[in-house]
Amino acid sequence: MWQQIEDNKHKSIMLIFIMLAVLLVLGAAVGVCFLCFVNPPMADSFETLSPQELSAIYESMGFGMFFAFVAWAIMLIVAFCEGKNAVLSLNHANKIPDGANKVLENIVEEMTIASGLPKKPELYIIDSPMPNAFATGMNPENSAIAVTTGLLTTLDRDELQGVVAHEMAHIVNRDTMYMLFAAIMLGTVVWLADFVARVLFRSSAGSSRSSSKSSSSGGGGAAILIIMIVALVIMVIAPIVARILYFSISKKREYLADACAAQFTRYPQGLATALAKISGSPLMDKEADKISSAMYIVNPLSSLDERYDKPSKGRRFVRDGLFSTHPATVNRISVLEAMAGADFNAYNEAFKKVSGRRKPVLAKEELKGTKPLKIKKTADVLAGAVAGAVIASGGVEQKAKSPKEEKRARSREAMDTVWKANNFIFKECSCGTMLKFPQEYKGQEIACPHCKALIKVEE
Repeated sequence: MWQQIEDNKHKSIMLIFIMLAVLLVLGAAVGVCFLCFVNPPMADSFETLSPQELSAIYESMGFGMFFAFVAWAIMLIVAFCEGKNAVLSLNHANKIPDGANKVLENIVEEMTIASGLPKKPELYIIDSPMPNAFATGMNPENSAIAVTTGLLTTLDRDELQGVVAHEMAHIVNRDTMYMLFAAIMLGTVVWLADFVARVLFRSSAGSSRSSSKSSSSGGGGAAILIIMIVALVIMVIAPIVARILYFSISKKREYLADACAAQFTRYPQGLATALAKISGSPLMDKEADKISSAMYIVNPLSSLDERYDKPSKGRRFVRDGLFSTHPATVNRISVLEAMAGADFNAYNEAFKKVSGRRKPVLAKEELKGTKPLKIKKTADVLAGAVAGAVIASGGVEQKAKSPKEEKRARSREAMDTVWKANNFIFKECSCGTMLKFPQEYKGQEIACPHCKALIKVEE
């Protein structure tokens, strides 16, 4: 795994530097555009440009590059300091208090041990029916996993374990850090191009000055016209190139996270079933935050066909879209279901079998001498689920519930987690009714709606 992480690290750093170069070229184009609108040099060819005009062009390019770099640096500093909190805030995530969801906490503890993380990630919950989850944080020591209430109510324990393991893998592999770097770079490029476009095309003052000077020069300025066209082309192309680079970073990391999840849980089918449920859900939130949508295990802003497309006749694999943040979900599911083991070798073999490609999706170097991991048997999975349920219930083994009762219990537990995350006060009446009170009711006496007994609201 470490060889794959290093391989991804080097590729990510290279792509980030390429994105930085794209940003600087865009900055140079921005500087030239502003020069042309404020004080355009006039010449019929590049040879006839005066030394003063050439100097002004070079200075404007340098200023534009400096401006772009400073904008990126400011956004990067903000991300380092408040990146994790900003992402969680944008998605309206609330921290889950200790003991609020014992099943989820038990799963996270198991996966923390299995993944070798030095510290258990903080847990957050998003009050949304959309089944989804994401991880964030600049390093494994300061990381967080956010899950939606829809995820807790939709998935069973094995499926939830697969999703948590996938997000743990992103933290272990430092995907959260590199994706945040790339997202900041992309955001800077897009913001700068959009900002300049708005200024240039809405600034009538600059446009009028440019046209008046052009007319007074007797129709010259062919050289600067060419420069302007080139600069505007760069402004259009730069965001597209930055997006392609950003998406090229993210796709392979999803395959690696899936492989790691299979290794951590030794039960690839759990994640495969979870991905099928998430992708096929009609509750995907189209109003999800655009900046962080690519961080989710399945992009909520993608179409249903994009999330869970079927291979066309004669094809076993769906071609990933150029601007897709994730590999086609059906490809991910097919690979996981085809795994004969729970290690990276098994994942590579499954990938080659399903895709029909000779080249493995994970680095070959790390696979030499690795010990094969067998998939957990159904009996082991059931035993683990029972043990987790016993821990979650305080050590008391309970009678198995029907699927309907189980779903109702998960839904109730998910909503209780939301109440606790929002600091609601829980009080149990003598009649057995569990009541939830907002903090503003603290210190008051409220009658139970069932038995009418007075209950003092206190912590």
